[in-house]
Amino acid sequence: MTISASLLFRATSIALAAGLGLAACSPDAYENQPGGTADDTLSQPETPSATAEETALAETFEADFEVSTVMTLEDQWPDITAMESALSGTSEPDLCQEAGASHYGLLVDAQPANVRAAIDDEALLDENATGETLFAFYANDAASPDQLQEAHQNTDTTCVEEDDSTVDHEVTQQEVAGEEVDVHTWQIEVSGQLTGRMVDVVGEDIYVRYSAAYPPQVMVEELEDDVTEFNEQATERAVSAFEAAAAQ
Repeated sequence: MTISASLLFRATSIALAAGLGLAACSPDAYENQPGGTADDTLSQPETPSATAEETALAETFEADFEVSTVMTLEDQWPDITAMESALSGTSEPDLCQEAGASHYGLLVDAQPANVRAAIDDEALLDENATGETLFAFYANDAASPDQLQEAHQNTDTTCVEEDDSTVDHEVTQQEVAGEEVDVHTWQIEVSGQLTGRMVDVVGEDIYVRYSAAYPPQVMVEELEDDVTEFNEQATERAVSAFEAAAAQ
């Protein structure tokens, strides 16, 4: 089966948006590109220090969640700025690259405190996934929970608009940590291939995302698992993370 360039970019972008690929990225990979780190080292924003909330939440994730790595915004910063430089420096960006540049630009400009945790391989909800990631964002005046969720959503959906894609998206409400939140469940297919499953929990001050990314040629029609079961389990983990973030 032929895999289009946009599909490959889509698979990469969803992994990066979910945080799955950030730890493996190095600014050196982009420094020789126009707009890369070699061109704008002096203009890069100062690395933000981890907040007390981030530090406490990272410790909670390590202690109470089945995770292999945990990173605060400070830890993620070199990779976020490298991605923003590479995407914003593209001379003739397509819609997918524009969405990615906007996404990472928001993170660079607003610097929302957040913690990213990679789920341990032995604790993955979906055995077909290459990895699963948990993100918890604390909103600020420059980036609300709705804006952060929308940035992720735009990256997820814009990158498949030119392909034979299907986006299954549902929104429900439930009470979490004493407030009513929106719970988004997502499944994205491109040319019959499963490329992403996500759960977003959007509150007044906190945004949490649980995301699973997939390798090429995981065909939806051949899957034996139940997406409903995945959504329920992923929502449970996302809600637990939301409660942990709210408690800090």
